[in-house]
Amino acid sequence: MGTRYKIKICGIKDLATLELCVDLQVDFVGLNFSPRSPRAITPQTAEELLRIRQKSGFPKLVFLFFENNLTEIKTLTERFQPDLIQLIRGDQLISPQIWDEFTETKRLLPAIRIQTKVTSDEDLEPKSSLVILDSYQKNLGGGTGHTFPWEYITSVKRPFLLAGGITPDNVKTALETVHPYGIDVASGVETDGKKDPNKIKTLVQNVRTL
Repeated sequence: MGTRYKIKICGIKDLATLELCVDLQVDFVGLNFSPRSPRAITPQTAEELLRIRQKSGFPKLVFLFFENNLTEIKTLTERFQPDLIQLIRGDQLISPQIWDEFTETKRLLPAIRIQTKVTSDEDLEPKSSLVILDSYQKNLGGGTGHTFPWEYITSVKRPFLLAGGITPDNVKTALETVHPYGIDVASGVETDGKKDPNKIKTLVQNVRTL
C-alpha cells in the first residue's frame, strides 16, 4: 500500500471517526474550534476524543482556529498540546505575535486561501515547513467544499497540503495535477454534514493506490 501522499482528515467530531482514522493510519487529524464552522467542537468533546491519543499509531494532532479569541487559542493549545496549530492567513483576530510565536516553536500550520496564481514560494510562509493551500470563501476559514483553480499552484515547489473540495472521486486527478505533499479533507468525506466512514475509506484507498 502506497504512502507517497500524506492524508489529513479535518473537522472530526466523534470517536468512531477518530478511531477509523487511527486504524487507517492517516497522517494528520484535525479538530476544529472555529465558531464559524459547523464542525466546531467544545473543549469537553476534545477531551473525550483525545482519550485515545496514546493509542499506537495516533496521527499528528492539528487544532484549527478561525476567528477565535486569543485567550481561547492559548488555553486550548496549552491544555491539550496539539502537534500543530492551524491558523488561517487573513484571520482578523489573529495577532502577529501569536502567529510568530507558533512559527518560532515550529507548531504553526498556516492555511493560505488561494485567489490568484502563486508566482513565488516565498509568498507561502517560508518559515513553516508545511502549509495548507485552500480555496477562498468570504468569512469562512475552510471546509467549504469548493475547489480553486489548481493551475494557480502547479509551480509551487515547497511542501503543502492541498485543500478545498477534495473528494474520493477527484482526489486522484488532484494529486496527479498538483503533486502536493498531501491532501486536507473535511466536507469531501461527509454525507449530510457528518463524516462518512465509507467515504473516508474510499478516499484513503484511492490515495494509497497511486
